Amino acid sequence: MNFEKVLVTGTGGKLGSYTAAELKGHCEISGFDARPGRSDIPHRTGDITDAAAMAEACEGVDAVIHIAARPNIWSGSSDDIVRVNTMGVWTMLNSAEAAGVRRVVLCSSDSVVGFTVISGKLKPPEYLPIDAAHPLRPTDPYAISKLLGEEIGRSFVTRGKLEVIVLRPVFVLYPEMESEVKARAADPANYSGVSAGGPNPAGGGPAWHYVDPRDAARAFRLALEIENPRFAAYFISGMNTMAPEPTLERMQRYLRQGVTVRQPEVYKNNPFAPLYDLTAARDDLGYAAEHDLRPLLYPAETAVAR
Repeated sequence: MNFEKVLVTGTGGKLGSYTAAELKGHCEISGFDARPGRSDIPHRTGDITDAAAMAEACEGVDAVIHIAARPNIWSGSSDDIVRVNTMGVWTMLNSAEAAGVRRVVLCSSDSVVGFTVISGKLKPPEYLPIDAAHPLRPTDPYAISKLLGEEIGRSFVTRGKLEVIVLRPVFVLYPEMESEVKARAADPANYSGVSAGGPNPAGGGPAWHYVDPRDAARAFRLALEIENPRFAAYFISGMNTMAPEPTLERMQRYLRQGVTVRQPEVYKNNPFAPLYDLTAARDDLGYAAEHDLRPLLYPAETAVAR
């Protein structure tokens, strides 16, 4: 790895902690979060919108992985989500640029394309699989905040001092959510238990998409390892969905309309392939999902070949 010292924000949360663990042995890591973080790395506690705290955290750092945020649409009021997520990116990038940081990897979300679990707010995809050229049409506060963060990142690249890479992970399915996801899948209409994964759908919205946290963490590490990156956003997903029916059938039934398929061979080769085109992540980052969580719901089903 070309970066000796890496700051990971959000190490008090799940994805930040997984990412810090993935980086161990590759570089010197420090963490930053409003909550206490991992005990095995140096950690600063602070607010990502606090310029002085972020400036101190970025001092002497070569790269930043920015994960700290309000993590979903249920994590605060609409105003709070937009304020914290947007100003958090702005504050971190200002601090990173001033400190001479060379690269920043931003954690965005697939929701920027218009996928949301808020009733009546979902925007159907214009085509499948969804790639980087697909229109971005966020409709909920979280998705809006993530797209604004991407654009702030782009503006700092234009200024010429920072390299910025954006990752758009789908719903991250943590081990502690597995029992919930199983229960939702067994009886989605009547599920009334805990809601770590959000209301009703078993995981990542109507398509039941997911990514294993170990795969998501590895994607962040890979984003630090590529040479001379261009500003780009990459979808990060598992190798399949957890839906009970093939992806195209699922989307046609849920959307109640046909779906334009630009690469039919993707779904011919893997009927449960994700909504997102992972080609760019594979070609540019070397990313490919290694963990298949579909057997959690369908243990008798043969895992789809990669």
